[in-house]
Amino acid sequence: MHKRFWKVLRRIVLAAVVLTAAALLGGGWYYADQLKDGALVVKHSPTQYDMEVVALEGGRITLKTTTEGKKDGDWTKAGLWGLEWGEEYGQVGAILSINEQQVVRGFFPLEGLPKVGERVHLGSFGFPVDVTRVASLHSEEVAYESPLGQFPAWLIQAPGTTWVIFVHGKGTLKLNDLRLLPLLMELGLSSLRMSYRNDEGVPTNPDGFYRYGQAEWEDLEGAVRYALDHGAQDVVLVGHSMGGSIVMSFLYRSSLAPRVRGVILDSPMLDFNAVVDLAASQRHIPGPFALPLPPPLTAIAKALSGPRFGVDWKELNYLRRSSELKMPILLFHGGVDATVPLATSDALARARPDLVTYVRVPGATHVRSWNVGPEAYEKAVRDFLQGVTK
Repeated sequence: MHKRFWKVLRRIVLAAVVLTAAALLGGGWYYADQLKDGALVVKHSPTQYDMEVVALEGGRITLKTTTEGKKDGDWTKAGLWGLEWGEEYGQVGAILSINEQQVVRGFFPLEGLPKVGERVHLGSFGFPVDVTRVASLHSEEVAYESPLGQFPAWLIQAPGTTWVIFVHGKGTLKLNDLRLLPLLMELGLSSLRMSYRNDEGVPTNPDGFYRYGQAEWEDLEGAVRYALDHGAQDVVLVGHSMGGSIVMSFLYRSSLAPRVRGVILDSPMLDFNAVVDLAASQRHIPGPFALPLPPPLTAIAKALSGPRFGVDWKELNYLRRSSELKMPILLFHGGVDATVPLATSDALARARPDLVTYVRVPGATHVRSWNVGPEAYEKAVRDFLQGVTK
């Protein structure tokens, strides 16, 4: 009887272990697919016009959210933001009053005026797609070569021999850099707004995936080579979000890296592992109890995604090679970034205090440090650029 009991117990334990392993493997496989769909597969989403104009008068605008809008979206945050409707554009500033459904903010028209009842989009970029229309700048479209073919770029030429090359974040259509163009012209620095594989209208990576710098750095190398072939003596690289990954990969891999005088990073993806871990901590297992995704399941999903989708987790941790960096870095990161962990920028600043000027911006979410304090942001950029280009 005693032996039978232990034999049955062993079978139960073994069955439980097998079932648990099968559940973890199945769950890991499922969440690896989720990782592929959410982070690797190339998607281009149209602009969501998710706010409605309620009133516009006396330098103020009243906006209400719609069913498509986020209740805690940018419209609820202090700072300077862009407002677009159709082909026209403006900016909104200080919050004058707010409730759960609508907000009254200061309004600064740039091109045209929205109509009451019109749907608009409030976002972080602050300027229309073509900032030259409102900033007295002249831009020309040029093209440069990368291993995948020709890529378009937008060049604003200035007298200086240092060019600033902007590397935008995933799917942002090169908008982050628009906010600094007037400052660059004032400093006499040419700017090149590059594109890279998987942008709309340009060659796609052969596997159809974003590679967070592991492939895209070649496109940046092509842009840098174009600048050097057309009058630049050296360059400053500016990377936003995934653009930061591309910049870091270029610095470690390219023979042209010594021509970089300085780097500006804003909410950079310095370790894709940490980004995925943060996203996983925000997910929940479907079901009535909405349990958080357990770390072992995340680890299995990442382990499976390596051979399944060609994700090299070690190479996507750009912090591990930070000792190889040689140029000054200006680093911005929002204190409440829920997309890229603040801890990764903290780690870079700790590892290279000799190179990194670190600006943590309390209250700023992902790539929104400029919005929270445009004047302070631009002063930091001005001081940095004057330091590296003198």
